[in-house]
Amino acid sequence: MIFPFAATLIALAGAGAPGQSATVTPLAGEQVTGKLVQLNGEQVVSEAGGARTTFSATDLLDVEFTAEKLADKPAVWVELVDGSKLLAATYTVQTGKAGIGLVGGVTVEIPTRWIHAVRFRQQDAKLAQQWREIIAAPHSSDLVVVRKTSMRAIEDGDAEPKTVTETALDELDGTLLDVLADSVKFEFDGDKIDVKREKIEGLVYYHSVRRELPPGVCRLIDAAGSQWTLKSLELAGDKLAVVSAAGVTATLPVAIVSKIDFSVGNIADLTELEPDTGDGEPVVSLQPVAMNAKFGRMFKVSRSPPLGADGFKIGGKRYSTGLSLHSPATLVYRVPEGFRKLHVVAGVDDSIVAPGEFDFQILGDGKELFRHECSGSDTRGPVVINLDLTGVRRISLVLDPADGQDIGDQLNLCEARLTK
Repeated sequence: MIFPFAATLIALAGAGAPGQSATVTPLAGEQVTGKLVQLNGEQVVSEAGGARTTFSATDLLDVEFTAEKLADKPAVWVELVDGSKLLAATYTVQTGKAGIGLVGGVTVEIPTRWIHAVRFRQQDAKLAQQWREIIAAPHSSDLVVVRKTSMRAIEDGDAEPKTVTETALDELDGTLLDVLADSVKFEFDGDKIDVKREKIEGLVYYHSVRRELPPGVCRLIDAAGSQWTLKSLELAGDKLAVVSAAGVTATLPVAIVSKIDFSVGNIADLTELEPDTGDGEPVVSLQPVAMNAKFGRMFKVSRSPPLGADGFKIGGKRYSTGLSLHSPATLVYRVPEGFRKLHVVAGVDDSIVAPGEFDFQILGDGKELFRHECSGSDTRGPVVINLDLTGVRRISLVLDPADGQDIGDQLNLCEARLTK
């Protein structure tokens, strides 16, 4: 059941005192596991052992809950115009309002003006790529997307031609009307027709006006895998009243919430930003283990661990993501608006038997902000770097050999991120 957001807060105001257990992970510092006293888009208050800890939302990575395991599988995939992706069991539409039964038992009602696309069938990689291309392409009407199968003969030398079956997606332009449990009412070439849902791959809604939406403050992920891009949320008892970036309101049981990811608006991960070399040359490689034609420029920059390593590891600690640099290398990043801090864990990967001698610098608009000199195994790391970038427009990460040779000059940059 859906409430307008203001009414939701009023209705929930008399609910029992918040007491949901969760683990709060800040951008810097230790995790805190305890009872949530407050949770909204501005701050989170956790209580453990009689002591309360208050976190500003801008200082958080995420809040994780112990969600119920959901055995049901999605039958419908719904994408909203704000990027929210909902996994559902049912989807119907009457007079411009969609009733969406989410996996987990919650039903939400969303006007179709906030819906981008709806998919009714599982897809292999090839069809998924076609689907993404269709929903991303500009169009001037609603679309009904169908799956078509055709037979094609392939010549095989002197042997008999082979017949292969090919499946592809096709689209019909028109106007989407009501969507029932077993059919879709669709206006096509001036005629209103009923199309059986079993024949439909998905629906794409046309929106004549491109709306400027506010950025999400966080992403809510439920136990089924639905992802809501939220501009606000409020905890009251065992419920969360949420408002998506597009203005969709819903009340969700905390029991089905897996994570609230605040990194959406708080973190710009360097592994996801596009750098340059600082000299007009393209970056050598940001692809997994990609070899460059010039041997001297192999693996200078990579999102993959060092050659032969099974992951990023510094001082016995593993990191899920990072950058691997080999000297000489320079990366330049533009600092996004509103971001004022840089956090990096730097160190020689544990897989490197004989570390070389090199200098690592971080420059802000050409001025040195940090320098680390590595000379052999005594300075493997990890070195935790936290820099204030207030007023800085560009940062440069520079790795240079200190002895004129680049043998063993490898450095991991893990947890490399810009924050607000």
